[in-house]
Amino acid sequence: MQSNRIDYITIDRRSTIKYDIQIKDNIKALILDRTLYYKTKLPSPLELASNLEIPLQQVVEAYIQLVKERYIEKKKDEYQVTYIELTNYFFERNTSIYDAIISLGLSPSIKCIEKKVVNLEKEKIDRIGFDSSKENRYLYINRIYYGDEQPIIILENYLPLYIFKGMELNFVGQEPLNNYINDNYGFKAQVSRRVTKAVNLKKNIAELLNERVNAASLQSTNHVYDQQGRLIDYGQSHSISSYYFQANTKREEMKSYFPNIFS
Repeated sequence: MQSNRIDYITIDRRSTIKYDIQIKDNIKALILDRTLYYKTKLPSPLELASNLEIPLQQVVEAYIQLVKERYIEKKKDEYQVTYIELTNYFFERNTSIYDAIISLGLSPSIKCIEKKVVNLEKEKIDRIGFDSSKENRYLYINRIYYGDEQPIIILENYLPLYIFKGMELNFVGQEPLNNYINDNYGFKAQVSRRVTKAVNLKKNIAELLNERVNAASLQSTNHVYDQQGRLIDYGQSHSISSYYFQANTKREEMKSYFPNIFS
């Protein structure tokens, strides 16, 4: 953390709110408005206590609480920001997690865990929304997306081979998917429809994401349509517990879910 950043963290000595709470809330606000971003190093508790001229324990208590809430983490003797927020800003017109990671200021990379051709049953094809009158062969890929070599999201995709002919042979698995599809087939991800819910990570996924078993996570299912309105990709993802997703919903849609509130 640059030395002048320490001056962003302030307290109000006239307030009745305890200093540790003020410090915690101040740092959270700085993280949420991205003054302090992912991997930013914080001043040591001793440095901050000295700068604010308050007891060291007040800063220690604030940092402990921020670690518990997963805004920051302690590595050796340093504290750094771990909060990541990818909002609908990235996904309304662009479904690329790869580009979203770049937008966070991180270096993206992809590891392909599994790639295979699967034959889906008609019931599953209909449930997903693909055209069951077409060939039932799909390319299944399971990949982990990294930012600065830290796992962020694990994403499974099903891609219809009646649209992406030969993809099972030519797609390596480490390429950004949207770019590959656009470059090789001329299709663009025009619309992305996501449904997100909170879940607890199962052991197999937690291990891949370097998370604890049953850690809180966001599971997202996604239908991607091209410029012709065809469903070209179905995906399901799980994120690390410090990844947050903001869902923007139109007022008309909210009325259908909560008629009493919007009556």
